[in-house]
Amino acid sequence: MLKDGIETRGLFDGYGKVSGPSREAPKRPLPSFFYKLPNRAQRCYLRSDAIAKFDGFAADAGSKRALAQLELALQAGALRPVQECTQALMNELCRAFSVPLIAVHVRGVRPHNMRGELHGLFRLSRPPEILLWMRTAQRHDVVKPKTFLRTLLHELCHYLDYAMLKLDDSFHTMGFFKRESFLVRALLGIERIAGERKAQVQRE
Repeated sequence: MLKDGIETRGLFDGYGKVSGPSREAPKRPLPSFFYKLPNRAQRCYLRSDAIAKFDGFAADAGSKRALAQLELALQAGALRPVQECTQALMNELCRAFSVPLIAVHVRGVRPHNMRGELHGLFRLSRPPEILLWMRTAQRHDVVKPKTFLRTLLHELCHYLDYAMLKLDDSFHTMGFFKRESFLVRALLGIERIAGERKAQVQRE
């Protein structure tokens, strides 16, 4: 995978990333690196860009229960319960998508450099794995549950690109970010997201 002109195949990180829009965005030119990709990679990119959601997916009772337990664990701030609850939620989602289970490793304080803080990481290893960090780099605060969930689902989308969609590579296309936002809405519910946005506006 090419990111900012650097080959990063098999390693997908979340350094200070800003997730893509949840609403339909106007058409825009393709990124410049797209035209430097081989034809097969361009076809992969365009296919990813064209898929906006996971048809037929709906969060079931098991996934919502696992999410509720994860939120409680994050509020308590202890690493081991967060690890266990995160893996439980991932197991529920993998079963829902009928893909092999993937290991999730939760760590403490986020690594950081000039690019920002590392939120999460998907490794295309054998077997694949996901790494997440639960505390901010500067103040060591536990990240907000919604932020942690979005990072988890971001890395899950990388995994699903291979395990479910059978893509040759996993690009950060507009379609990729739409799929991520689709999963966030499916897990949290549109009503809850709207309520959180309203509360944020009122605080501001």
